[in-house]
Amino acid sequence: MSINFTGINNIKILKKNYDAFGTYKSVHNNLKQGNKQYTEMKISAKLTDDETGNHLSDYMKRTPQYFINKERPDTIDFYIKRFDAEDEPVSQSMFKLNDKDLIINSDKKLPLMTFLARFTRESGNNPKLSMKQQIYMKLANESIAKETTEYIETK
Repeated sequence: MSINFTGINNIKILKKNYDAFGTYKSVHNNLKQGNKQYTEMKISAKLTDDETGNHLSDYMKRTPQYFINKERPDTIDFYIKRFDAEDEPVSQSMFKLNDKDLIINSDKKLPLMTFLARFTRESGNNPKLSMKQQIYMKLANESIAKETTEYIETK
């Protein structure tokens, strides 16, 4: 599937960063305390089907009904909260889709994660977005790829 930008409209990206002290699992699976940098992003977009692609249909086909917004089924509200540890190359991300926690804990969610990965990867190269927005989309894509890969590798 190739995502084109005629079927993705009204992309909005909000982002904030902050630091906090806390506990995390080190690269050696030990609990460790230290400074963590948090990044929170909310990505909203409206999907459509058009002559060059079926973005809305593909999203609806890949998404468990629980995550589809009943009032606005063509809208994605995707939230990512990510932290990166200051002392080690450790990061972790948490996701929400349409205000519902999206935990990658079953193979049934992998098609949705594939759609979100493609959406963020392609949007990261969208010339209609500002450079900052493209960078945010690439960071979102990195978070999706890391958490999905981790799920697959631990099966």
